[in-house]
Amino acid sequence: MQNVAVQGPKSRDTLRKIIWTAKTQTTVDELKWFRFTFARIGGEFGIPIMLSRTGYSGELGYEVFAHPDDCEAVWDAISEAGEEFGICPVGLNALDMLRIEAGLIFAGYEFCDQTDPFEAGIGFAVPLKTKEEDFSGKEALILRKNSPQRTLVGLELAKNEVATPGDGVYIGKQQVGHITSATRSPILKKNIALCRITTTASEIGTAVEVGKLDGHHKRLEATVVRFPFYDPEKTRVRM
Repeated sequence: MQNVAVQGPKSRDTLRKIIWTAKTQTTVDELKWFRFTFARIGGEFGIPIMLSRTGYSGELGYEVFAHPDDCEAVWDAISEAGEEFGICPVGLNALDMLRIEAGLIFAGYEFCDQTDPFEAGIGFAVPLKTKEEDFSGKEALILRKNSPQRTLVGLELAKNEVATPGDGVYIGKQQVGHITSATRSPILKKNIALCRITTTASEIGTAVEVGKLDGHHKRLEATVVRFPFYDPEKTRVRM
C-alpha cells in the first residue's frame, strides 16, 4: 500500500468532503488520535482506502493508504477537495522542519540501534511496568531508566546561525552533548535544535554553547528549553 499524508487544521474538512464510510466503520469526524478506519473515496463504490489519524507534522492530520494503482486518483481527489482551503504539496525538507518544531524524533538522527529508548525520548513505548510482558534486554533497560546518563532536550540558539546535526554542545571546555536535529523555525522566528545531552546539564534554562568548526574556536550561545517547541501540549493534533 501507498499513502498520502493530509496534514493541517483543514485536513478534516478536506477529507470529510470525499470520504465515505460504512455504518460499521468509524467516520472521519469520529476518528480518534492514532486510530484508523476503512473507507472509500467517492462514495459507496469508490476507491477503497484505510484512513488513519496519524502524521509527522505536529498538526491535526491523517494518512490515506491505498493500492498503488489507485494513488493517482486518490491524490487528485484530495487535491480537488482541498483546493478551497489552499491545499498544497510539501517536500521532505518542510516536513523535517515541522517535525523538529513538534519535537518528533527521527530514526538515524535522534536514535539508532545503539540508543536506548530513554535517551531517545521514547521510553513511553517500553512496557517495563507490565509484569506479563517480557523481552530480551528488559533488565538492562530497567537499570538504564533508573540511572540515565543522557536525555533528549530542546535548545534555542541566541543568534541567526543554524546548528548542524553532529555539532558538539559544550559547557566551558567540557562537551556535554551533541545536536541531533536543527532548523530555523519560521513560525517561532528562532533557531532551534534537538540535543542529546548529559542529564546533569539537561535542566531547563541551562546555558550551553554549540561548537562549530573544531568545537572550540567558534561557539553559538544556546539555552536548554522546553520541547516540543511548538504546541508542547499537543492540543492541535487532538483537535
